[in-house]
Amino acid sequence: MSRALKLVLYFFGYQLLFTIPTALLSTTLAHTGVIDAETGGTYATAIALLMADILMMWHLLHFGYVKFSMKSFGEVPSKTIWLSIPFILGAMVTINLCSEFIDLPNFMEDTFFDMSRNLFGILSVAIMAPLVEELLFRGAIEGHLLKQGKRPASAILISALIFGIIHINPAQVPFAFAIGLVFGWLYYRTGSVVPGIIGHFINNSIACIQMATLSKEELNTKTVDMIGETATCLLFAASFLIMIGTFLYMKKHLPEAPEYKEEEESLTI
Repeated sequence: MSRALKLVLYFFGYQLLFTIPTALLSTTLAHTGVIDAETGGTYATAIALLMADILMMWHLLHFGYVKFSMKSFGEVPSKTIWLSIPFILGAMVTINLCSEFIDLPNFMEDTFFDMSRNLFGILSVAIMAPLVEELLFRGAIEGHLLKQGKRPASAILISALIFGIIHINPAQVPFAFAIGLVFGWLYYRTGSVVPGIIGHFINNSIACIQMATLSKEELNTKTVDMIGETATCLLFAASFLIMIGTFLYMKKHLPEAPEYKEEEESLTI
């Protein structure tokens, strides 16, 4: 757990490292009339998160916490990827519908809504976040727990809990935890972060598209109010069956989970 704590501190530390100077620069430019205060603040947040993610990914790769390159996308059988997609989509819809019954405050709604309308925000949320968060929470944290001899269920649960908690925003925490279980199981069975990255990319891209094309009122409208109770029940049943069906099929037909052996760390920063 010490590694998990250390990496989470780095994760937030890098965000703080870029947030403070970009916020100060944005405020200064706004006071001088160079940029609009609200627009500048959104761009500053997006750029800070983007730079922090880039630095965190470099940290994970440079200090040997994970091994990942473009070749990694070719190491997972295409059948596994194609099976993972309906599994993840079914889980996303199922968890989203369940989340609608939990009325938690969304402190980040305005920030993400504005970020979805600029290029840096889209790059940060839809591209870099899936890469960095899967490398960190599945590769570096869950992978390390598995190599330390933790039971797979415990390693998946712990990494998902940390993944949920670090989102901080109450409205995001339950969904992040639940989808973290999905990504965590896929990592355990395949030994690769690629299925999780693809699923994470799909989830965040859909969220960006929704926020960029819908009003805040439409985004906050519950599914049952949009399509009716019967259609919502049918949608939930279909997504749940797809999730369970593909999970059971993959559990039976995917190769056995790889052996997770502890590797010596040359660098410990």
